[in-house]
Amino acid sequence: MNYYHNIEGEQISPMVLPTISIRGDDLLGLRTVSTPGTHALANLRVDYRPTDAGQRAIARDGHSGPGIYACFWDRELFYIGTFAGIGRPTKGNVARERWTKHIAGMSFRGHGVTIGERALNQIGDDAPSRLGDLLLAADRARLSKTAGALQMHYEKFRFAARHWDDFALLDEAMLARFAFVYLRPSLHGRLAGMDKATLDPHLRAMERGIVALLDPPCNCGSLNQDGAPGPGIANTAEAMRQVMDAHLAAVQSDHPEYRLMPRGSRRI
Repeated sequence: MNYYHNIEGEQISPMVLPTISIRGDDLLGLRTVSTPGTHALANLRVDYRPTDAGQRAIARDGHSGPGIYACFWDRELFYIGTFAGIGRPTKGNVARERWTKHIAGMSFRGHGVTIGERALNQIGDDAPSRLGDLLLAADRARLSKTAGALQMHYEKFRFAARHWDDFALLDEAMLARFAFVYLRPSLHGRLAGMDKATLDPHLRAMERGIVALLDPPCNCGSLNQDGAPGPGIANTAEAMRQVMDAHLAAVQSDHPEYRLMPRGSRRI
């Protein structure tokens, strides 16, 4: 394991805290909304509602504090994101603030899911699909609103369309097929005392590095255009730690630059 060192060469702490890995059904629940959503099957809300297993994981590891997370469907990567905390970097729950929205949005089942005009035009030019037909039949003005927490883009549509046989039937039991990995930097050394505005660029730099390596289908910076899944949980967590270690070591030495190799140029 890599460690920070002070100027005397003494170990301070691990650069990346232990990995948190948890299934969606341990933390989240679904409820059906009776009022019409933005399309015919946009009728779900995802709540932060941890089970006993989720409560134990939270008590043991915690989901607060800044970090980088990976989202999986059937143990295959579909999205990498960052969380800089709420209010101040050490506050906020990533499951409540982020993961609820990703399940609602990436599945296109969230009550308030929207997608922009440009993406709708791309969908109209595509070969017909069940999800595409639903979106094109919806109230376009309402569906294409740009405001809101569930604003999707074309890459996310491609992922959802690929899995629509499952997402169209999404229920409580299927939450077990979602999983999340969360890695947090240890806020020591040069990162100690950083506020959100200062810390966030570091998180986003690490996120870009991980996306470049793993090419998840739902990230805007990904080259993956057909919704194909990314790597599995263990390989993703290993790559995330490698990128975070490299960046944090560079920050500690006051040289936040490092080389990245695109996915496929070496084994992950």
